[in-house]
Amino acid sequence: MSDSLLIHQVRYCAERIGFNDTMRTITNTVWLAIEQFTARYSEIPKRLEDLNVASVARFIETRSEGNPDVESLLLELTCVRLILLESGFSHNELTQLSVRVRRERLVNDKSGKYQFAKRLYA
Repeated sequence: MSDSLLIHQVRYCAERIGFNDTMRTITNTVWLAIEQFTARYSEIPKRLEDLNVASVARFIETRSEGNPDVESLLLELTCVRLILLESGFSHNELTQLSVRVRRERLVNDKSGKYQFAKRLYA
């Protein structure tokens, strides 16, 4: 199956931003998931500029439910936001693309250093 025009635009934006291999892999994976999610509810837009930010916000919300790996989720969210910014969306348009994270204090490690864990804020 060939990639959609949307995925080609995402890859072009990732190249312009200068993503390294890890970020390109994360970006590709998350945007393929966004396409699949969007296809369930509406037609996939042909251009990034035509993407409905509210549907991406629903995707992020769905993705975050029950996701124990907060760091991965934050990386995915960063990739999505950077691609949309590069494609012409403004920061104000992307305010709904967020998750609430809370840092929880853990027991100090053996050397006495503070430790924290990130958890999604329900």
